[in-house]
Amino acid sequence: MLAKRYTGKKLVDNIFATSKKAKQAIVKFGKENVINATIGSLYDEDEKLAVYDVVESVYRNLPPEDLYAYATNVIGEDDYLEEVIKALLFEDYKEKLKGLYIASVATTGGTGAISNTIKNYMDTGDKVLLPNWMWGTYKNIAIENGGQIETYQLFDKNGDFNFEDFKDKVLELAKTQKNIVIIINEPSHNPTGFRMTYEEWVKVIEFIETIKDNNLIIIRDVAYFEYDNRNEKENRKIRELVIGLPKNILVIYAFSLSKALSIYGMRIGAQIAVSSDEKVIQEFKDANAFSCRTTWSNVPKGGMKLFATIMKNPELKAKFIKEKQTYIALLSERAKIFLTEAKEENLEILPYKSGFFITVPIGETVDKVIEDLESKNIFVIKFDTGIRIGICSVPKKKIKGLAKKIKESIEKFKNQ
Repeated sequence: MLAKRYTGKKLVDNIFATSKKAKQAIVKFGKENVINATIGSLYDEDEKLAVYDVVESVYRNLPPEDLYAYATNVIGEDDYLEEVIKALLFEDYKEKLKGLYIASVATTGGTGAISNTIKNYMDTGDKVLLPNWMWGTYKNIAIENGGQIETYQLFDKNGDFNFEDFKDKVLELAKTQKNIVIIINEPSHNPTGFRMTYEEWVKVIEFIETIKDNNLIIIRDVAYFEYDNRNEKENRKIRELVIGLPKNILVIYAFSLSKALSIYGMRIGAQIAVSSDEKVIQEFKDANAFSCRTTWSNVPKGGMKLFATIMKNPELKAKFIKEKQTYIALLSERAKIFLTEAKEENLEILPYKSGFFITVPIGETVDKVIEDLESKNIFVIKFDTGIRIGICSVPKKKIKGLAKKIKESIEKFKNQ
């Protein structure tokens, strides 16, 4: 009975399925006896969802009309749309990015931002370019909108961004399709915690500027940027690489309040588009407003007002930044424990710089390793031929010794 284009669709989401198994184990064996590294949300050391005090206070004091009314515009509240641009491109973006046209659209989380962009810029049958290590939902969004995927190797032999393979795949796609949609998830890449350097970004930008006969839509998924420890000076330098880009290149940032304010269930995000062409930005606003209206109508006003209220008030913003720094420090402490012990155990991990996740590449025995770990009440998420550990949700006391247990499971099946 399904429409032909949707026949055969079936969601297989191992994240929620594995998380359910972990929760069942907690009920059976007790929380203290289970390591649940499946959760992709920020948890404190008591294994409870991290809730910012300033976020809770501001939200509880918003007037009812901001909590329960429709948003003023389909694309979002004006103050929210301005504040998300400032959050990503800094307060002085109008001065420093003069000559560029910039616009934002409110979406249902970062997922909505990715979905809206692929829907409007990928032609039916085209391929979206993704790294081989990726958040699996990217694939589903492309398929949902009549597309396919192409992947490039994210890492070279030195563990750096694999620019050569990236370049080769872009050039191959340029031979067969007019629009090339590319997703780059950084900083704090999901699932590896990878981050590109300024020099790597320069190479990418200089390369895409050489492509004249195709439209390049660069989706920069910055869902976890709030928890990256890259210094402001480098962030500003990377921001300014968009200056002078030709009209056939459109950069769209996918922003998520789920991570930024730890308000996952509110489903608030945004698309922020940057172009040297005013017409391209007008098309962006028109097309994505249409998509918003026909998909979710508009996003919750309360979440947008929450963010704007905090960001516009210097005292509240300072409190938020101070709280955020404690969580960045906590993530760093958890990562340090795991990385140090992994090195001691000669446990290979993919390059980690910051963020919620660390990934261990395993290979063909990955399913056996996962099954063995689950028999020990250790629950992780399978990503291709590796496993993702959500250090965002595992307390330090449970991270201690985890690398050794993973290494033991890998060794158990090494010669099989």
